[in-house]
Amino acid sequence: MDETEAIYTVGELAAAAGVSVRTLQHYDNIGLLPTSGRTAGGRRYYTEEDLFILEQILFYKSLGLSLHEIRGKVVAHPEPSEMTRILQEQELALYRKIEDAHAGLAAIEACRTSIATGNHPSWQLLTGFIRTLRNSNLTDWRGYPFNEDQNGVFGKQFSNKQDAFDLYHTWRKLALRAVALAEAGAQPEDPAAQSLAEDWLKMVAEATGGEAEHIDAFAQVQRDRERWPEGDRELMEASQPFIDLAVQCRPASPKEDQSL
Repeated sequence: MDETEAIYTVGELAAAAGVSVRTLQHYDNIGLLPTSGRTAGGRRYYTEEDLFILEQILFYKSLGLSLHEIRGKVVAHPEPSEMTRILQEQELALYRKIEDAHAGLAAIEACRTSIATGNHPSWQLLTGFIRTLRNSNLTDWRGYPFNEDQNGVFGKQFSNKQDAFDLYHTWRKLALRAVALAEAGAQPEDPAAQSLAEDWLKMVAEATGGEAEHIDAFAQVQRDRERWPEGDRELMEASQPFIDLAVQCRPASPKEDQSL
């Protein structure tokens, strides 16, 4: 040990990081954060580098990673590029968890909609779609061959990730509602179906801004459904016929378009 290097006892490191001594002892026992050595008096100690590693462990733990997963991510002297890669991987994992939760919430809303029409929801159908949706998410669209014009339009319309995720979740929620209503035997002119149509047109208006260039870009992607991620394609094909019928029953507004 360099005599000029700051050291911490187990208790001091626990206090500095805001964790219990028992937690540090556990990390030591499993080899995740071993003590660096012992003082001349026989007391275990940690170094500044250990504190840096502990901060990483606590950060990844706060993101929901298990200690087993964290073990492969903690780096004593990480390069910025390595830290960026690790954070990007975890960001993707967290977005997947968020999307799983959104899929479940959308299914609950679809069930409620079905019950409100006086029908029992098709549990088997909705369970199948939830399972499919959990294997399909917005990141899968990175493999879709957007052309230059579409990239320009969508890049302008969705200037940050959250805007894109909000639209994606809204679309899947409405599509599941449509599937539930169709399965329940609802008619396109029924109040529940008309409420769906209104929400659908509102989503389209917000996504396109009513601009012809944006509407056309979405319409092009819609027509190219064979290249969509499988789960989203199946949901769209199951929901679109009912959505179209419901929208057609509404008095058309000059500013409305249903191109998504």
